[in-house]
Parts: sequence; C-alpha cells; structure tokens
Amino acid sequence: MHCARVWLTLIFSVCFLLPFSAEGSQENLRIPHGFEFGISRKDALSMIESSKLKVVSDRKYSKDLRKVILGGSLAGVALDPLPDHETRLEFYKDKLMSSSILFSFEDETRFEFAKSELIGNLTGVLGDAFKRERMFSYEVLSWDLSDTVVLANLNSRKKTIEVEYVHKPILEKKIAKDLHLKRREDFGDPARQMFIDSNFSAQKKR
Repeated sequence: MHCARVWLTLIFSVCFLLPFSAEGSQENLRIPHGFEFGISRKDALSMIESSKLKVVSDRKYSKDLRKVILGGSLAGVALDPLPDHETRLEFYKDKLMSSSILFSFEDETRFEFAKSELIGNLTGVLGDAFKRERMFSYEVLSWDLSDTVVLANLNSRKKTIEVEYVHKPILEKKIAKDLHLKRREDFGDPARQMFIDSNFSAQKKR
C-alpha cells in the first residue's frame, strides 16, 4: 500500500504540479502537459513526432474544430508500471484551445486512492475555490482562473480520471462564433430550407 501511495503521488506530481511550479503564473498555465496554448496543429505534431509518441487519432470535427489524441504524454512519467493514459489536444481555427490527460485504472482501489490524491494536489495548487458537480457515477471539479479553466473529470464506473486545461481567450472566440451562427438569419440554400420549414412559397422573380 505504501508503494502504491508513492507511485500515485509521483504520477500526479509530475503530470499535474509541474505546470504550476510558480503559483498563479499565467506563463506556466499556458503550457499544460508540455503544449503551449495557441500553437498550431502542425507545430504540435512536430513536437509529438520528435518525442516518438504515437498519434492515435487526428480527426476534424468541423471547419474550425479538430482533435488530436496521442498515446502517453509528452512530459512522460518515468515510472514502472505506468498507468494507461493518453493526451488529448483540441484545436480551434488551428490554435490549441484545450489540453487534457486521461488516466484509466483497472483496479477500483487504485482509482479511489488516485481520486483522493488528485483532488488534494489540485486544491493545494489552485485553491479551494472550485465548483463540484455530480451525476450518477460522473463527477466534475472546475477551477475558473483568469485565463484558464481547469477541469477534473472523475468517472467511478469507468475508473477514469481526466484533467483538462482550457484556454479562455480562444474558447471565448469559439463561443462568440457559435452564438453568431445561431443568431444569423442566413439559413443557407433557400430551396432546401423550403422543405425543412414546409414553406413552399417561392419568392417572386424580379
């Protein structure tokens, strides 16, 4: 049990505390998990290639949104055995908007211990001003900082822990565009829209 405690403490010290070596430093918050907010996908892939990590997935979800998933982490965890983990990078308009590391545990006891250690470590670094939401087996803790939102996603059923950093300036641009698209009155192809709205009255030709 003592070995397990040391093992998990080292994991969270390496993966979660290094970006906050200077508490409250925006410079450190801009580089979670080794990737700086705002870098392009091309630059991120170059870093991944030079580190010899494997890209598990590189998918485009919309014109502006793309997600890259890689096995392991750039900073690395020099421990044996390693927990299964992957890094997830989300790009908006080719700028890194969010970065997260997902840990998966096979053992429930190890998951519960890791959960306790993680909350303690994050609270120690980020402070007690966090929000907590629970729904069934899912629990989310969030810290709203000046330029960064930090999310700890805990799933007791799947025994997974994901810590995500979201860059607010880029996120706000995405939200603003999404809101604009919802509000705009341009519905695209008028002929297609007539069938969607059941409005078959065509405009008079001039």
